[in-house]
Amino acid sequence: MTDFWPLELAALEAIGTESAEWAAIVDQLSKRGKVRSRGNTGGGIFVEIEPGPGGTEIVRKRQVSQKDVWLSVERLDHGLGIILHLKGDGIALLEGYAVGLEDTLKIDFERARFEVTNKPGPLATNDS
Repeated sequence: MTDFWPLELAALEAIGTESAEWAAIVDQLSKRGKVRSRGNTGGGIFVEIEPGPGGTEIVRKRQVSQKDVWLSVERLDHGLGIILHLKGDGIALLEGYAVGLEDTLKIDFERARFEVTNKPGPLATNDS
């Protein structure tokens, strides 16, 4: 298991503003959680999160974040939409889906410049 990348932490923090319940979930995940696996499908990214000590119960309820969370990411014209899935098995899944028909395989999400935004779109300094 590995630590979070800055983009993943920013996405979680943005989801935490949805409600007090989501703030508690995100707090647990970001402070004690670890990344179990990552995948880039070409149409988005998936990050499996192990909640860490004492955190399994907080993610046992099966639910999905509802707030619109957008990340503008360098080299993507439309950015990513972000959803946090609690699968009910004690594991959380952070999903970043390409908003437009874009190839995410070309993006190094560990190092990519990004910003949390209030709507889909390119990064202000996007050089796509």
